[in-house]
Amino acid sequence: MKFPAIWPWKRPRLTICIPAYRPNGFLERVLASVQEQSFRDFRVVISNDGGFERETFEPFRRVANVRIYHQRGRLGWVENANWLIRRVRTPYFAILPQDDTIEPDYYAALVDLLEKTPAAGSACTAIQTVGRPDEHIIRSKSVSGDLEARVRQVFAMSYAGVSFRAVNRTPPNLRDLTVPGNRFDNMFADSTWIMRQAIQGEMLYLDRPLYRKLYHGGNTHTSWLETPAKTLASAWMRYCQQMALYAARSVADEYQREAIFDLACERVFSRNSELRPLAVGTAFDAIWSQSELDLRQEGMKKMLRRSLMQRQGGCNAWREHMVRVARGTR
Repeated sequence: MKFPAIWPWKRPRLTICIPAYRPNGFLERVLASVQEQSFRDFRVVISNDGGFERETFEPFRRVANVRIYHQRGRLGWVENANWLIRRVRTPYFAILPQDDTIEPDYYAALVDLLEKTPAAGSACTAIQTVGRPDEHIIRSKSVSGDLEARVRQVFAMSYAGVSFRAVNRTPPNLRDLTVPGNRFDNMFADSTWIMRQAIQGEMLYLDRPLYRKLYHGGNTHTSWLETPAKTLASAWMRYCQQMALYAARSVADEYQREAIFDLACERVFSRNSELRPLAVGTAFDAIWSQSELDLRQEGMKKMLRRSLMQRQGGCNAWREHMVRVARGTR
């Protein structure tokens, strides 16, 4: 397969990050869809997690706008993505899972949206699912307004990690947009990342299915369907806690933080299938009685306040941190 190239010494506007793990059978199709893009001002960086199946990568080593790195050890999908994010040096970047494909005008449309909207931090499209009987389009929404409004909108959004595939405006500090992992096999980590995106700026949504997500037996999402009820419930609670902590650390007003904690608690225990997967609700009901759920909801806000202070190193450090937030110097 012949891949067109850009001049290797030119610094492009977009870095496409592909975190790979045993990608045999997928890598050629995802790179073919990338190289068919009408937007040409990009570089592709691939991280081979664990360094497995190196022969799969060999055909692409001489492509001018592709860089391949073989990791010495197993990082896991979150840290593999973060390894790539920390090395971004272009105005925009995007994560592209190894088994998905994109339409030819995908990056052109999203970069154009960001360049026309300085207040926006990310832009994504609808997703067309492929590979299962109930193929459908996963849609999302734009997130706009000031920080408080954006935080509220994210808490009211679907849990689907549509914007994980977005083109992002690269922040001054790359740590502000790394993917947050958790000890529950990183479940919902892509959805937690949405809050980090919202903190960076408005999130634009183009209601066109320019992204194609492939479902197959090796999908991370497919394996989550077999997750034990307690792990699934704990992962969901951790996801909501992480979103609340990221949001609360970004505001200076105590009343806003309390409102954020209320929104997080509401989302954890919501019966709305738009906000919480049905499987999570089933897991909650299988583990805890209603009275136990009430007690957990009561204790969650206390835990969030305590976690917030501990993350800032105690009361004095917390006060200093909030002064910096208020001054806009954090």
